[in-house]
Amino acid sequence: MDTTTTLEPGNRHAYPMVRGGGVFLATIGIALIAGVVASGEQLVNYAVFFAGIGLATFLLILVARRFSYGNPTRLQKNAMIGAVTLEVLLFVAQGRLLPHGTPEATRWMWVLMIVGAHFLPMVLCFGPRVLALGLFCLANAAVGLWLNDMPVLFLLIDGSAKLAVGIWLLLDKPAKVTTPPLPSTRTS
Repeated sequence: MDTTTTLEPGNRHAYPMVRGGGVFLATIGIALIAGVVASGEQLVNYAVFFAGIGLATFLLILVARRFSYGNPTRLQKNAMIGAVTLEVLLFVAQGRLLPHGTPEATRWMWVLMIVGAHFLPMVLCFGPRVLALGLFCLANAAVGLWLNDMPVLFLLIDGSAKLAVGIWLLLDKPAKVTTPPLPSTRTS
């Protein structure tokens, strides 16, 4: 697969970070699925899951520039910083607000909810597919909290959605922009 793409001069991809984000997101999806599958008696094998997060971060650093369609705008950079800041603040709040002894399954559904919420401002960075993913993750986590007896199913659904959307983002191709020919200035 050719991973380098150049746009014609003057053309700008609306979401230049889309493919690097796809690599990161797909790897996180795989990490969550693998962490659940390798969990044994636990809900999630944390060593597998966190190794996957480390791999996702490493891959993003490795491929971000190569897979990029150019530089993100200032608004996109700020949206990314804002989304990650929102996620960190929500994780801190979760740690303070959920009572000690909250079941692991409930905590995980809130983790999925927080991650889904942090995707919403990322629509500016990665486009409507990430907005749809964020809304899906929020809905999946909300149903998981409501049912509260099948956390593995909701974790696998979440990981699969992240994997699928990550691959979709990774396979993004810039739109072909064609410019009509200029009218002839020749006189007969």
